[in-house]
Amino acid sequence: MRQRLYVSLSATTATVDPGARRPVPADRQDLADLMLAAYRGTIDDSGETIDDARAEIDRLFAGEYGEFLPDCSEIIERDGKLVSATLVTRYQGKPLLAFSFTAPHWQRCGLARAGMLRAMDRLCGQGETELGLVVTSGNKPAEALYASLGFRAHPGQAYP
Repeated sequence: MRQRLYVSLSATTATVDPGARRPVPADRQDLADLMLAAYRGTIDDSGETIDDARAEIDRLFAGEYGEFLPDCSEIIERDGKLVSATLVTRYQGKPLLAFSFTAPHWQRCGLARAGMLRAMDRLCGQGETELGLVVTSGNKPAEALYASLGFRAHPGQAYP
C-alpha cells in the first residue's frame, strides 16, 4: 500500500552542497545503479534488475511521471561517484517528488534531507505552494524523514 503525502512550501535555509548538481540524461546509468543499490533489501525491493532500474530512469526522463524538472532536482556526488538523488517532476500540474534515494553507505548522513530542502526552496522560489510524493506504507526511514520535513497525508489529490 502506498500513501500520498504533501507539504506546503515556504522558503528554507537549505545549505549549499558543492557536490550537488542538476541531473542530465547522461547520468542515466549512474542513476540506475544508485537506485538499485538504494532499494535493494528494502520494502521497495521487488527483485528488480539493473535493466529494470534503467527503464525506470528512462521513464522519468521521458516524462512518464510528469514533466521532469531538472532545475528543481539534483544529484550529489562524493569522490566522483553518485551517492544521492532528489528527482522532481510536474504531475497533473503540481510538483511531485518522483524519487529520492541514497547509496546505502551514505544513508542517515543528511543527504536526502538536504536535497529535498533545496528542491523545496527552488520550487518555492518559482512560486509553487505545494510538493507531493508517494511513499510505500511501512517504509519507516522514508516516512520519518518526510514527517520531519512537514509532509502530511494528502487530502484527496491524485498522485501516481
